[in-house]
Amino acid sequence: MGTYKNEIRPVQIGVYGLGNFASQLSWTMVSSYLILFYTDVFGLATGAVAILMLVAKIWDGMNDPMMGAIMERTSTRWGRFRPYIFIGAPLLVVFTILTFTVPGFGEKGKLIYAYITYIGLGMSYTVLNVPYTALPAVMTNEPKSINRLYAAQMVGMTTGMIILNLCTLPLVKFLGSGVQAAGYQKTATLYALISLPIFWFVAYFCKENITVCKEDQVPVKETVKAILKNRNLMLTIAYTIISMAGLFGRIGVAVYFYIYCVQDFRFITLFMMMQMIVGTIIMPISPKVMEKIGKRNTCILAMLLQSVSMALMFFGPYKNIPYLFLCHIIYGLGYVAGPCGSAMIIDSIDEYDIRNQVRSDGTAFAMNGLGTKVASAIGSALGIAIIGWFGYAAGQDPTPGVQNGINIAANLVPMLFFLLSIIPLAMYNLSDDKMEGIRKAIYERNMAKQKAD
Repeated sequence: MGTYKNEIRPVQIGVYGLGNFASQLSWTMVSSYLILFYTDVFGLATGAVAILMLVAKIWDGMNDPMMGAIMERTSTRWGRFRPYIFIGAPLLVVFTILTFTVPGFGEKGKLIYAYITYIGLGMSYTVLNVPYTALPAVMTNEPKSINRLYAAQMVGMTTGMIILNLCTLPLVKFLGSGVQAAGYQKTATLYALISLPIFWFVAYFCKENITVCKEDQVPVKETVKAILKNRNLMLTIAYTIISMAGLFGRIGVAVYFYIYCVQDFRFITLFMMMQMIVGTIIMPISPKVMEKIGKRNTCILAMLLQSVSMALMFFGPYKNIPYLFLCHIIYGLGYVAGPCGSAMIIDSIDEYDIRNQVRSDGTAFAMNGLGTKVASAIGSALGIAIIGWFGYAAGQDPTPGVQNGINIAANLVPMLFFLLSIIPLAMYNLSDDKMEGIRKAIYERNMAKQKAD
């Protein structure tokens, strides 16, 4: 099943984390501002945007398993995963810019353009992000190193989200000189160009130390069967879908909540990044929490914290600024579980590997990517559909009914998703003690195989 090494240097952990920082320069730009851009700048109706989000994300998610299968069957001198990071980075740059460009077309032409560019953006992100997310599984098999890699990834994510939410609206205004369409395009271009060398830096430094021999690769049919039969993997993916539907659903409409419900423009930017600030502070201790109470329990704790924060915002006096600060601090504490999902996937892969002699790491992460895309589609489409159903229209003052709809979409619906995500977590049964024995058995098996060869 290949060779195993554990030499992961601090610089590699740091560089790997930078990759998610670069991802946010496109991903957070899209998840936080694209819906607002489509309705208030591009000129699409809320219903058309909801359908676009649903169709594009589902199609995008379908590409993830295909990408995983391609990765698992790739064999180059640079590894199985890293070549696709090199290829995907410039594609992501091009489509990020095109997505935030307003063409001089009519209404139907604009909608077609939006479908083409947004779907192209999603496919480019798949080519890049599926191998990036799976990299720790082939960099080391040492659990603490894996946890640190994913913790660094989450720090990179929250840092990128903070900087982007801090800078985006001011940059749109400054670079566009008051013209929003030009401002969004130039801001997206700036972010995309910054991300390109960072991605290539990651691909260069994050070496693949775990290799899979061609003779150990299994047919696509067997790979898919292995994924579907992997109980704990499917539970982890279910947790990802449900919790991410809440997360992305809120991200997509949060800006509407701050603009039209809170209506205190001094704090919009701060509230857009407040939970990420708290998450960035707490993320370095995440590996310690995971070691202390286990990955599954860390996730359950996080979902409870985020559910409480959403309930406080929905039912409480959301125009009270100190109160909102407290809510966002509680919400940010839930980021302690950031590295857990990916680490649980690796545990599921290893457990299935030792039982069935089949390792499908690329496809497993691709399936989780599919879950994330499905969650994003559900959350984004549901959020914008709810505020549209309550009567939101761009350029009009919000009525109390519209404000209520925005509050439901931004807070109540995410709370329900977070609570539901605890169900698959409660059924997940791989403890850290059990995984220690499994990884030892995998190591011994592969050492024996190498000696035999």
